[in-house]
Amino acid sequence: AKRLPALHPYVNVKGGTIFLSDKLIGALRRLIQSLTNLPSLANVVSVREIDRAVQKSYRTWMERGLQPLGQEFVDDVVSSLLGDVKLYTFLIQIEGVDLKIQETLQLGTFRLQRSNPTLFEGIKFGGVLDRPTIYSQFKDGPWLIGSVKGSQDVALEQFEYRAELIVGILGICGAILYKGSIWRSRVRAVTSPHGHRKAVSSLRWEDGGENPSLSRNWGFEQDLPLTAESVTYLLEICFLEQLSSLPDIEDRSELQDAIVRSIYWFAESYKDRTPIMQFVKLWTCVECFFAIDKVEITELNAAGISTILTFAGYEIVDLKDYPEFKRRVKKMYDLRSRAVHRAEFGHVETQDLEDLSLWAAWIVISMVSLAEKGYKTLRQVHEQTSRLDKISYRL
Repeated sequence: AKRLPALHPYVNVKGGTIFLSDKLIGALRRLIQSLTNLPSLANVVSVREIDRAVQKSYRTWMERGLQPLGQEFVDDVVSSLLGDVKLYTFLIQIEGVDLKIQETLQLGTFRLQRSNPTLFEGIKFGGVLDRPTIYSQFKDGPWLIGSVKGSQDVALEQFEYRAELIVGILGICGAILYKGSIWRSRVRAVTSPHGHRKAVSSLRWEDGGENPSLSRNWGFEQDLPLTAESVTYLLEICFLEQLSSLPDIEDRSELQDAIVRSIYWFAESYKDRTPIMQFVKLWTCVECFFAIDKVEITELNAAGISTILTFAGYEIVDLKDYPEFKRRVKKMYDLRSRAVHRAEFGHVETQDLEDLSLWAAWIVISMVSLAEKGYKTLRQVHEQTSRLDKISYRL
């Protein structure tokens, strides 16, 4: 008899085990691939869920002793999968944010709010899940709450992605409001135990085991304070509402899509604790807008950053300082190139990191402002930055 590998696919039918032939395995794989490409299932269910649904349907038909037509089998699987596509609401904790006296902060369709047990009154707990026990696990710290439509797998994946974007948005706000926020604060969506904030213990002893001592370090990180005044400033001046709503837009323009990508990379920089990697990721955030060609990338970035920070309306850079500022941008990009292309580290100063985070934050806000004014493409932005760069030396 042919020896089968330990993990050979099989189905259990009526108490027995039936191992699938190679021909049938190949057919099922092709079927799963075809289902994956169906428009009705695209982006709302995962490949893993399709695989499970196919195996479950196949086993059910076998147990019933029936052989369905191809379309009949497909319709059964699709119906089963779409039945799991629902609007799911998620609640997680957010570390590193202090809402001060505010109860909630709306961020697009998601919201930050203080922990509040009354929220659980609308949830139908049962069995081992009871309100007091569940609340005890979430009571310490603010909550992030949002609803996403999809299967269980896809909804969770999309919620976690949106949570990361919100971390990026809060990081951008922090960079605008507080000097050094890029490394002094750390907002984190608690979606996994990795990096969970807690004290770090260190055991030390001398040669031969003498004089042991235990120390605990709580680190230098601080909560990001969001006062009512700062939130008003962010809403009225920094387009916080529009910025937070961009991920909800399905048919985004090229510029809007670049803004969402930049938020993602700001979030990646913000949650990283290695300064050189924070620096490199901040440059990636900025390059979402300006590196639209494959040549003269340094010049594209320098001109784009300098003109936006000078002329976009926030006057982060004074016009008389334009030439010197542009030279500094090029030097900063050289620091990035030394890290990426020559594997150097330790050459980026804290001031460099703080300055770049502030520039990146205001560039993102400025791009939201341009999008609100009707700009749709990166080429439109480039045309204006190129024009302003040329005339800035004559002004």
